[in-house]
Amino acid sequence: MDLASLVKAEVAKKKLELDKNRVEAQNRSAMSVTPQSTTVDFTTPSKNSRSKDSPIEKVDNSGSIEQDKLLERIKTRPERIRLIRERESKIDTKIQITSIGVASECSELSIKCNLYIHSLLQMWVEEGYKPHLILETKQALFPLLLKLRRAELPMDLLTSLASILYHVQQSEYIQATESYMKLSIGNVAWPIGVTSVGIHARSAHERIQGNDKIANVMMDEPTRLWITSTKRLITFKEALDRRTKVHYPDS
Repeated sequence: MDLASLVKAEVAKKKLELDKNRVEAQNRSAMSVTPQSTTVDFTTPSKNSRSKDSPIEKVDNSGSIEQDKLLERIKTRPERIRLIRERESKIDTKIQITSIGVASECSELSIKCNLYIHSLLQMWVEEGYKPHLILETKQALFPLLLKLRRAELPMDLLTSLASILYHVQQSEYIQATESYMKLSIGNVAWPIGVTSVGIHARSAHERIQGNDKIANVMMDEPTRLWITSTKRLITFKEALDRRTKVHYPDS
């Protein structure tokens, strides 16, 4: 099961939940109308004789409108995803060393990291590299890809991740592994050559030293899984480059 299948399954699940909620809301609305008793004093307005603008009906109508909007978003999701993919296909995934650690570049850097990880996974599938690990790796990386898509990955983690991917793109696997180790233990791994990042030198220095921080791999299970899966990407790309050099030594 690939990422597209996981997204389709989640969309189908949400749609079933919305349909179920709509049926329950309609049933509650139908049950709220009870026959009038023969002992009711018709000179007094009945409790059931509510106006169209009663609070209960307003709540029901509001809930129905929200459900309709959500259903519409679900129906248009494939088209919106297609447009996003078409737009992102034109983005250069090459990470620039000068953009790492710059707050104003975080959003663009997050998208580049997201797209480059997707391209590595696609190459993994095409090359048939350790097929028994690909599904597990995709599942482990899914929370990371989601945070990158939403630009919600913390600055220190984004800096270290972008540094790893930068070194991988440059085929500098020793430096990529060093950056991975720093990411794992909680230090910010700035790529070699980056100096004077930002204006808060003291704060940056403390982040690099990892003062008062626990290892990132111990933060929570999803974080541990995507960090360890990042090492698999390094290993795969290194193996792919070695295979290419064997088959095409002059390349």
